[in-house]
Amino acid sequence: MKNLIIAAGIWMLFGAMPIAAFGQELCAAQVPTNEGAVTGMKSPAYPVCEYKGIPYAMPPVGNLRWKAPQPAAKRSETFQAIKFGPSCLQNESFSGGGQSESFSEDCLYLNIYRPIIKGTQQPQDNLRLLPVMFWIHGGGFTQGAGSYTVYEGAHLASVGQVVVVTINYRLDAFGFLALPSLAAEDANHSTGNYGMADQIAALKWVRDNIASFGGDPNQVTIFGESAGGVSVCNLLASKPAAGLFQRGIIESGACDMVGPLDQGFEQGKRLAESRGCAEADPLPCLRAKSGQELLKTKGSGFKATARIDGYVLEASPIELLKKGDYNRVPMLVGNNRDEANIILMLIPGAPLASRKYVQDQIRDALGKRADEVMGMYSFDDYRRPIFLTGAIFADGFGSRAFAAAEELSARAPVYLYRFDWHDEFLGGSLGAFHGLELPFVFGNLTARKTALHIALNRKAIKSGTPLSEKMMKYWTNFAKTGDPNGAGLPAWPKYDRAGRQRIHFDNSIGVVEIAGKQLERYQYFAGISMDELGWGKAKEKSAK
Repeated sequence: MKNLIIAAGIWMLFGAMPIAAFGQELCAAQVPTNEGAVTGMKSPAYPVCEYKGIPYAMPPVGNLRWKAPQPAAKRSETFQAIKFGPSCLQNESFSGGGQSESFSEDCLYLNIYRPIIKGTQQPQDNLRLLPVMFWIHGGGFTQGAGSYTVYEGAHLASVGQVVVVTINYRLDAFGFLALPSLAAEDANHSTGNYGMADQIAALKWVRDNIASFGGDPNQVTIFGESAGGVSVCNLLASKPAAGLFQRGIIESGACDMVGPLDQGFEQGKRLAESRGCAEADPLPCLRAKSGQELLKTKGSGFKATARIDGYVLEASPIELLKKGDYNRVPMLVGNNRDEANIILMLIPGAPLASRKYVQDQIRDALGKRADEVMGMYSFDDYRRPIFLTGAIFADGFGSRAFAAAEELSARAPVYLYRFDWHDEFLGGSLGAFHGLELPFVFGNLTARKTALHIALNRKAIKSGTPLSEKMMKYWTNFAKTGDPNGAGLPAWPKYDRAGRQRIHFDNSIGVVEIAGKQLERYQYFAGISMDELGWGKAKEKSAK
């Protein structure tokens, strides 16, 4: 309540002044938080205040490594939030979203983009708090950062009149190591989910402080892509996250990409042994290691994934969705038409692969399921044999969005989409690949210092701009009301099992019913894990 009153005062103070006169001053004015005052700076391109690198928890270093995030320290001096904090320690390699300037275990920072109220307003109008969009980045739980260029939230905040928040969270072994000794020392006997706990801690910080930045703590939309989309579904299923958000958006994520705790314990043991910590309790040895020593997880058998630990997650999210035992909120869910094409194109020789080679690779990846899966596809439908493999992976992703929509729509409004736009400069060879929707959602088609910009030359940007403008409106409308529809936009119907309709985003936007072969494939793949589909093997090959 205290923060709400202070926020109202700030908006009343500045709301009646012309934006040209107070833009810089407003962004440089002190904003109160529970830890101390914060100042920001005006966006160079949009009427938005930016606050970068705000700590939302104590640095998880020393004895706080592999512990639940602790509240950020109080500050006596004003914090100048004008520079991004370090990205969480990682082996940053290929990334479509951007590049990090620095890395550290001290990485639990968030960034806020707040629109500047336009024109003169009556004081009572300025008491209105804006919806909040809370972004969780992807990267396979091993890389990424909220500071990536493609996630800069100023354009989205300005167009939609929403407050955008982006975060860092612990990655790889720092975020997802599970050990019995770690569970024993935790008050909730939780382990293996430190990255998820960071996300929850950031949401709690938003709940307690965002009103001071003009955001409504009771109108928070969590959204994320890839591992960020997985995180959104995990948060739907997490009891500690209950009440911290009111809507959710899953982009190319899944609700079944979690692992059992005993598997996490076994992987944690092997990781410890690979680092020379073979003691019965390897924790003291591991905490004495440098971050760089722990970062090299390849070859240890360790896999960064959330764990069913009985606290953060009591079961696989998809199972909890089926039971109705989850945080029920309106959802927007979808995937990209050609998710895996960019991964396949990075495998040496893949574009020239013969049908026999592709068949052999599919058999290697799918084992006993290979003949069943191949029976649902024909090489004659694809320009190159490798694209048949891409279609299998894409349907694997699509089946996750489909399965989530099937379960979620029984209890809350759901809107299903597929992103089809593929006017990238290679003449559509990459297709609507994994992550390509991100610059459209954030309105950052012209962003540089990203791998995505390679696919977006001037012609492609001109082609995609109208779609980006519409997608920003859909996403922010949903954040405001739980319904993406609005004036000037093609109608987007709710998803239900009777009609199974979804919207397709391309230069022309249309609604399509999922039926026939597509429905058959989705229903089949929904019962197979992504690992069974060979997704992990494809990523490993592309990284070599």
